[in-house]
Order: sequence, then structure tokens, then C-alpha cells
Amino acid sequence: GTKSDYAEFVEEEGNVAGKIESSSEGSSTLKDNAKQPNMDTSASPPVAIKDGAGEANKLDKKSPNKVVTDDDVEEDLDAIERRKAIKKSMDDGIRVVSAFEGYAYDAGMRVGDKLVGIDDFEIKATTAVDEVRSHLRGDPGTPVSITFLREGVKGPQTIEIERSLVRIPDVKYFGFIGDPTDGIGYIDLSGFANDAGREVRYAIRALQHGAAEMAAQAAGNDNDGSAGILAADPTKLKGLVLDLRSNPGGLLTSAVDVATLFVPSGSDVVSAKGRGFPEILYRSVAEPALNPNTRLAVLVNEQTASAAEIVSGAVQDLDVGVIVGKGRTYGKGLVQNVQDLPYQTALKFTVAKYYTPSGRCIQSTVYAPEDPSSNVDNGGAKYTSKKVADKDRTVFYTAQGRKVKDGGGVEVDYKVEPQKASPLEVILLRQGAYSDYAAEWSKNHELTDGFKVDDATYNDFKLFVEKKQNSGDMKLEVLYESQLKELQKRLKASKLDSSSRELDKLRADIIKDVKKDFSTYKSEIIEDLEQNIYARYLPDSMLIERGLKSDVQVTETAKMLKDGKEFDKILARDNGAVGGNSDSLKSSGQSYETSSTMKPEPTLQTRW
Repeated sequence: GTKSDYAEFVEEEGNVAGKIESSSEGSSTLKDNAKQPNMDTSASPPVAIKDGAGEANKLDKKSPNKVVTDDDVEEDLDAIERRKAIKKSMDDGIRVVSAFEGYAYDAGMRVGDKLVGIDDFEIKATTAVDEVRSHLRGDPGTPVSITFLREGVKGPQTIEIERSLVRIPDVKYFGFIGDPTDGIGYIDLSGFANDAGREVRYAIRALQHGAAEMAAQAAGNDNDGSAGILAADPTKLKGLVLDLRSNPGGLLTSAVDVATLFVPSGSDVVSAKGRGFPEILYRSVAEPALNPNTRLAVLVNEQTASAAEIVSGAVQDLDVGVIVGKGRTYGKGLVQNVQDLPYQTALKFTVAKYYTPSGRCIQSTVYAPEDPSSNVDNGGAKYTSKKVADKDRTVFYTAQGRKVKDGGGVEVDYKVEPQKASPLEVILLRQGAYSDYAAEWSKNHELTDGFKVDDATYNDFKLFVEKKQNSGDMKLEVLYESQLKELQKRLKASKLDSSSRELDKLRADIIKDVKKDFSTYKSEIIEDLEQNIYARYLPDSMLIERGLKSDVQVTETAKMLKDGKEFDKILARDNGAVGGNSDSLKSSGQSYETSSTMKPEPTLQTRW
């Protein structure tokens, strides 16, 4: 990949639901999630390539007076690799990496499809991503014809999609973990857009119906969650895993909407206060959707941030659930506004900090003037950022008297390590080996019920990787490439020729050791390979469901909820609850109320 121009179609007029990322000057590929680093596409100056003797200081044949150093040779080799990457990207063209359910997926688009035309517009190798986007978009209700190529299918295929307002749900999947009779539910919440609270409420109600009733209701397309709510039996849901891993956050009000589904009525959820920003307090005014007897676990990681931390902090401070993960969340305790600017740009600026019910701010980074004596008010100060030191973190207390700290994110209550990926798995993923092989596999195979990657397919995948390594399209030593190059440069500068030769042996040994992971981590690589093959045929919700079966953190969290002993021990459920506003508050149209005064009602911290 090269230049990155990620765009996701969300709530745009007349979209057809897709994700686009520009991958080079004049060419594009549809890519998901990860942005690629910028790349210099300019031509390199003419220099001589090191010959077989490996002698340095060769003369440039076109410029006899120019001396070519080893640095020039290395730069030229890097330029060759860049040009190869650009050519490959242009050959790949624009491809689908995610077809949203309810939109492009239902119309027949699949992962890996190469777009070649939109209506009468022909997509060429030099077509820019903006051109594709402008042709896909249009007035809602108008049709758009999309022509594409698919591996394993002869000739171009054409489908017609009606443009519409595209709304991507925040709840990507909900269902039961393991045996449905255990009653352990799971909700994957990926963001906090306007409808996040409604979607989570619907998922809870559906899970409370039980597995059989939920499957029957799914055919009714009751997406607003209104039908059958009274018939739900909350006791059928024994435990619930709310997955907020890698959730970057979103709207503050949506975080409050979600939190009120779990906390008691009358509970403080979050407050915000800033310089020149009046303090505002959000308090739940509705009974929670989740039965208090249902064990709740919130799954987090280091990329759980912002609005997702508001929910995590409220659940932890009010002792209504257990936070599960490896360590801490991201630690973004800031409230920001977005101001539109000319030329399709915008400015995001911080207006306040937010505080969890116990009164703590989980912001992990603090900003201070480099020179404390500088004039801050007149804008003359330069600011530096630093992480909050552990010694500077203040202790707060939850409703049950458990100690929690501010600064540095929300710390987990129950530690479960994620499954660590081997170096080979990381290399295969980063260099697109899984997806590339899935494309090749689909040319000559059809997906069947109960498909599994057998030994023959796995061996074929290993040969596929070997060929890409030999052709230079893949580097199994890529994780260590920058260190190897730097060491090689220093050795040559020091004229340690024998050590330089040993470095080539080290590179070969690294590749050899990395290849051993094909045997050591065979089952993990097979799982990754199966997911990538399935991704070309199945929607995201089914892929998430498949992935849960091998998710160590989800499995261990479900066990903890099912057993209940560790859960009750963490929350000290035998102790009496402390404080809390038990007044019955009423509100029309929302499940929380706000108060905005210079001296708001006391927070839980001051009451305790």
C-alpha cells in the first residue's frame, strides 16, 4: 500500500455501503481498518546497482563524476521495492473488503470483488478513489449499476443497487456463548453513534427471550425492539458479556444511553467540567434493561477509549459488573466538539474533562507549559504532553468501597490475557498472505457446508507463502528488517566485512526460525486462514460468531460468569451497597436527566 485515504460510508446520502482506501497515486484498493504508511512515488536518480563482487563506491555510468555509496545502493533497492508495491497495488485495482449487511452484501457484493465499472464509467488502473466515490454516491432512491470481476467466475458480473441512507449498526453481533441453556449472552458493541443505546437495549431484550425465542423472532425483522419486550423473561439471561474491545468511543450522550441500561435508576453516570464549560451531570432516571441478578462483564483492551470508557467506568464505580481484560483501557477522559471548516475540513477541540461516578478522571495524558512562567492566557506558551505517573494517581472508591484510581484508563477487575499471535501469524497478516491465498483458493474451489482447512490445503498455503518469499513479494523477516538494515549499515561504516557476511547468515536463520511456526502454531494459522476464506462468502455477523469459538478472553469470561464465585468475590456482593440516590426521577423521551449549574448536585465521591 501507499497513500492512505480511508473513507467509510456512514449516514451519507445516497451511499451503497462500502469502504474505500486509496493505495497509490492513481490507483485504489478497498481495504478494511488498517491504514498504510505514506510512500514516496517519485523516481529515484540514476545510480549503479551493486554488482556481484559487492564492491562499494561504483561510478554512476550516466554520471561519470558521481560516486555511488552503499547508502545510494540501499536507497535504490528501496525504490525498486516501492515501485514493485505500487505496480502490484495498481494491478489489484479497487476491491471489496467488506460488504455491509442490509446493503451491498444483500445485493450480491462479496469480499474480493474487483470493481471495473459504475454505470457507464470505466474504472482503470489510474482511477483515483475520489472518482469511484463520486460515481457511487447520488440521490437516495436512484439506482446505480456496479460491474465487477470475481475469482472463480468467468467474465464480469453486474448488479444494480438502489442508493439509500446507509446506517452502519454499532452492535455488530449478539447471541449466546457456548451452550445456550447456560444463558450467557454476548453483545459486540463497536461504537457509540446515535442509535447505540437503542441497539444494545434491543439486543438485551432479545437475549432475555432465550435462544429458541430469539431465533424465531429474528425472522420478523423487529429492529426497533418494540415487539415482544413484555414477553421477555429476564431470568433466562444468566450472564452477559459486553465486548468493548477496540471500541474507539463516540457520542457522550450515546455512552450515557448505554450505561443507563445497566445501572440502577437514580445513579450518577458521568459528569463533565471544563474551563469556561459549565459542569453537567448525567443521571439515570429509568430502570435498567438488564436484570440486576444477571452477571455483567465488560470486556476491554488498551484500545477501549472515550465513550467506551464512560460505560466501563460507570459499571465499575457502581459495582454492577466486572471489567475484564489484560490491563488498562486507553485513558481518554476528554470531551471534544467538532467545528466544520471550509474545504471539507473540520477542527476537533477539547472543551471539558469527564468524570466517572466516583469522581475520577481516567485521562492518561496531561498537558503542561514547557515554561511555567510563560503567559498561558495570551497563547505564548508551548505545551508538552506526558503520561500520568503512577505516584500521581489518586485513589477513589466504588459503591461497595473497592479502591480504584484516576489517570491511566480503567483498570480491569479480572485479568485474562489475550491469545498471543506468533511472529509468523503477524507477518502473514501484515503482508496480506491470508487474503491473497483466499483469493487464489476461491478461483478453483467452492465453499461447502462445514468447510475446514485440511492438511492438503494447509500444505498448499505453505507453498504459496514460499513462492511469494522467493519472488520477493513477501519477507518473512519483515518484523526485524529495519533493525537488520541499521546493523548492516553500521557494520559497513565500520568496515567489518566478516561481520556483514555473518549478518546474511543471521537473516537466513531468522527466516528458518520463523518458518518453524508453521508447525508450532498450525492450529492458529489454520483458524486465521479459515476466517479469511469464509470472509469472502459470509457477512460480518457470522464471521464474528465463528471467531468467538476460538476467542480465549470471551471463553474465560463466560466461564467466570457461569460459575459466579469469582464474580461475587470481586464485587463483594455480601456487603451492603453504599450511598446512591434512590429518588424516583421522571423524564420524557430519555433514560437520563442532566443538570447544568455552576454548583451541581453532589457526586457520588462527595456523598461517600
